[in-house]
Amino acid sequence: MVYYNYKWKGGVDLPEWKNGGLLNKTRYSLNGLKAAFLSEKAVRNECAALFCLVLLALVMRRPLTSVLTVFLVSLLPLMVEMINTAMETIIDLEFGPTYREEIRRAKDMLSAAVFLSLIIAYGTALKIIFF
Repeated sequence: MVYYNYKWKGGVDLPEWKNGGLLNKTRYSLNGLKAAFLSEKAVRNECAALFCLVLLALVMRRPLTSVLTVFLVSLLPLMVEMINTAMETIIDLEFGPTYREEIRRAKDMLSAAVFLSLIIAYGTALKIIFF
């Protein structure tokens, strides 16, 4: 087993969570979901859309496999939104509030990724529900 000695900016070793067990990593993931839900309105909106689409699939009496597919495909925008939020947070922490054109372009690209994920996921979900 290879051990990599990663260091934070301050020169401190990474905490134990770096190589923690599955149960700990699951807890960290659930904490991330909770933090995203509580801090990001877009995540809350996408959770509401997911709920509505699954409910609509159930009301339309789609087969259980279709309802499950609607649920799974509707998770895509949530995932991309969390990546967007994490990347924008890192950018803001690293570069601060100063304006730079390349940072604006990077953030616009992240936003475009979220936009495309919304079109793909919700378009697919509606196709499954209605056709």
